[in-house]
Amino acid sequence: MKKTFWQLVLLVSVVLSGLTVTAQADDLNYTVKADLPTNQINKKVSYFDLKVKPGQKQNLTITIANNDNQQHRYTVSPNLAITNDNGIIDYSQRKAKADASLKFNVKTALSKQQVVTVPAKASKKVTIKLTVPKQKFRGVALGGINIVQELKTTKKKSSGMAIDNQYAYVLGLQLRETDVIRIKPNMQLHQIKAAQLNYRNYVTANLQNDQPVIMHGLKIKSYVTTAGSSKKLLVTSKDNLAMAPNSNFNFAMGDGSQQLKAGKYTLHLTATADKGKWKFTRNFTITDKEAKHLNDTAVGDKVQNNYFWWFVALGVIIVLLLGLIIWLLLKNRRRQDN
Repeated sequence: MKKTFWQLVLLVSVVLSGLTVTAQADDLNYTVKADLPTNQINKKVSYFDLKVKPGQKQNLTITIANNDNQQHRYTVSPNLAITNDNGIIDYSQRKAKADASLKFNVKTALSKQQVVTVPAKASKKVTIKLTVPKQKFRGVALGGINIVQELKTTKKKSSGMAIDNQYAYVLGLQLRETDVIRIKPNMQLHQIKAAQLNYRNYVTANLQNDQPVIMHGLKIKSYVTTAGSSKKLLVTSKDNLAMAPNSNFNFAMGDGSQQLKAGKYTLHLTATADKGKWKFTRNFTITDKEAKHLNDTAVGDKVQNNYFWWFVALGVIIVLLLGLIIWLLLKNRRRQDN
């Protein structure tokens, strides 16, 4: 009886262990610090917040501290700040495309990407040259300095693929020519379309902040109806978003699980941020060709349902095993009582 009991316990333990996924990440072995200059506006922050003049030239320095026992190479890339499709200001994109409304791309005022080597247990100062345009610019020019440690490449022999593990630091860089920014952000709605993100289908609305100022505390409420109907088909709300100056992003609506149907639709979207409010009602169309292509290539409900029923079956097995253990224990106790 005891042998049977422990065999069942071991079986349940093995089943349960299959549900546990452990993720482990290596600690960063370096740090980066901005050496704040005298024209730093807010001295309480750790990023560059600089007041500049037209035509000004300045050397900005950052300090990379290598805490590892071996030397490392670091790629230092000045970038333009954009808004990614999660509604987050992103300073790390080396090849970020500038928005059509952008007048001053801060990346063009900074020196190019460079690679530096820092010895083990040592620090090194890295210089980024800043050249402010002679023509005045309004509002805020926003960018970032991305620092990536280059690690050795690990090759997978079976597939022939190479995987590079990299960790990055990003230091923000904000330039302005006046102490007070009186410009208010403004939102524009551009293209609405059916799109696929990570092999799932959504309706996306391209939203643009066309002013040279950060849009803080952005909240978006949206729903999609069939044209001429009031029935809500896709309802999506998000808050705590932000937009970089003169940038745009694709706001995704839906949960990615629904099949798209061709037809005429209407988007209803309301956004609020920084005491501003924007309301849009816009018609759009999903063609038969678009719907078929996206539905055929999407990871849809089938995969979700398969995983769901696997978990249901696994749960039933666990419950039955536990029930069997309890029954055997009770049966064993009754024999001992007799």
